[in-house]
Amino acid sequence: MAKTVLPAQIGFELAVMSMAIGIGLYFAWPTEPSLWVIGLVLGLSLALLRFIPDLFAGLILCFVFMCAGLAWSVLHTAQSDTNPLLDERRYTVTGWVSDIEQQGGRSRLRIELTAIDPVPDTGMPSAVRIRGGRVLQSLDVGEHIAIEAVLGPLPGPAVPNGYDPARRAFFDGLAGSGFAISDPQRLTEDMSVRARLQRLIHATRHTIANHVMTRAPDRTAGVQVALLTGIRHHIPDDQTDSLRASGLAHILAISGLHMGLVAFGVFVTISLALAAIEPFSRGRDVRKIAAFIAIIASTLYLGLSGASVATQRAYIMVSVAFTAILLDRRAISIRSVAVAAFLTLLLRPEALTSVGFQMSFAAVAAMVVIFRAWDRWRPHHRSESFRDRIKRFYGSLFGTSLIAGFATGGFALLHFGRFANYGLLANMAAMSVFPLVMALGIISLILMPLGLDGLPLWLMGMLIEMMLRVSDWVSGLPGAVGTVKASAPLTIATYGLGFALACFATRRAVIIGCGVMAISLCLWVMAPRADMRISKSGRVSLIDETLAVTSSARADRYGREQFARASGEPELSWRNYHDDFANCDALACRFTHKDHVVTIVEAPSEVPDACRDSDLVVLVDRDAGPVARRGCQAMLIDQRVLSRTGGVHLIMKETLTLVPIIHPNRRNRPWGKGRRR
Repeated sequence: MAKTVLPAQIGFELAVMSMAIGIGLYFAWPTEPSLWVIGLVLGLSLALLRFIPDLFAGLILCFVFMCAGLAWSVLHTAQSDTNPLLDERRYTVTGWVSDIEQQGGRSRLRIELTAIDPVPDTGMPSAVRIRGGRVLQSLDVGEHIAIEAVLGPLPGPAVPNGYDPARRAFFDGLAGSGFAISDPQRLTEDMSVRARLQRLIHATRHTIANHVMTRAPDRTAGVQVALLTGIRHHIPDDQTDSLRASGLAHILAISGLHMGLVAFGVFVTISLALAAIEPFSRGRDVRKIAAFIAIIASTLYLGLSGASVATQRAYIMVSVAFTAILLDRRAISIRSVAVAAFLTLLLRPEALTSVGFQMSFAAVAAMVVIFRAWDRWRPHHRSESFRDRIKRFYGSLFGTSLIAGFATGGFALLHFGRFANYGLLANMAAMSVFPLVMALGIISLILMPLGLDGLPLWLMGMLIEMMLRVSDWVSGLPGAVGTVKASAPLTIATYGLGFALACFATRRAVIIGCGVMAISLCLWVMAPRADMRISKSGRVSLIDETLAVTSSARADRYGREQFARASGEPELSWRNYHDDFANCDALACRFTHKDHVVTIVEAPSEVPDACRDSDLVVLVDRDAGPVARRGCQAMLIDQRVLSRTGGVHLIMKETLTLVPIIHPNRRNRPWGKGRRR
């Protein structure tokens, strides 16, 4: 008799979760794991299944799937590690423009390379990112150009455990970034069929974006472009800040909500239209025809919206739902969510570490579990009066907003250290019109080739104007945004594991999952907060409750902002510590904080004196030398330390604890080699 190693109800879901744990272990591993060792462990684990009791077989099988996730991550990284890294120098770049972002008066291009001079010794890179001012503003997506630029590797994280641009670039195929130093030269050259298709898609997106910017109302045009094409740089900064503070920023990122409204809107419309044709619908299942057309519509919207990782996840999820309809299965279930997560991780294992993946699947899984439970308890004989339909609509809207808010709120706090306190109020007031906004957007796209899109774009703008007014009102309320200190990756991983277990919806799984989430929150609360930041160039910044001082208001601005956000104090006003905080002369500055004496010196000759009566000595932009380093009894941080660590954060308690911004193990990973700046 065959062994039943996993409960039938949660077998696949548990396997996917085990695979995700393996992927998470890969990104937390100090070095690049050996595929041969993983394969050996995997084979031994499979062999053990024949000899162990049934009680432990399930655990071994979970371990097998975990090893499979670890092995697949190694293979995926090896496949991505074909893009050579660029040394920092001057290059002549030739390629076609695949994306353009506007940031104030500057443009930022992604260029898919066809040639580069000089060619790196490691081979031909695939893509670079170049920024510039007026010289780039005349370019359009799809143009083939040659341009001179200073390029180099992307930087690492700005704070410990922070966002890593180099890792993101590694998996996105970017070999480096830099700035243009010449005017672009337009070229004409034959391209491959794939490149022509990519250029056509990108050019179509930007053509639609430019058209909407000219035809839609001025105040709402940027948001309309973002909803239809995924291009967000036309949105004014004040609108973005307002939407973020009110908890409505999720409407700007094309993901599950947008894809679901488009796909299921098409599905319902086609189903009703075909059902009205009685001779046709009598002998056919019109739901399957509508599901097939909805998949096609979702595919077109995926390409039009830019196919970001979040949109790909949403596309996979709706495709799984409609495929279930084609196969006569339940469209929305925790199994379909697990299938979508499995396919997403199979295509992009690195997506597991992104906040978008975690929040989108958390929201969908929570809604599926809770609404499935509610479906068993709700009365099945309902009144069909207009008043009751309105009550059910707003009740569903309230329930959806509440569930999604609580499901994603924990991840938002852990990742961003901020929470929109009135997000439920804003979503209740604004999201009731959002389905109509998306419907008008799709109608405008259909009518655009005929030049009849003016009215739907105007109506869409009026509804978005209502949402923006709600956003402005909610974001202006006292205490609209709450802030807390940042959390470590281990805390986020533990919380995510507990949340996933709770979504299995069995009593034991919910109890264990809630216990694991509680442990993660305890880890978060007990984690110490850094008091001081020293950038790679030796710029010192210090935070203590309402106090925020720095050695330079201009240098290290981005890193200082990330430091303040990680400390849970993003709105602090920085002032120069030379003014009234530190005692300074021409050679050094000194101050005392939390009973520790800190001295910042400008010349190596001052290090020995500073070491005699200080607890921490910082030498700016210089190396102290081996003699001074050996004779210093204080903690000494010079350019040698800072160049190796990319800067440091310090926790000042009874003793000084140094936390490197770039962990030494990062150099052992493919995205960390040669990417330190």
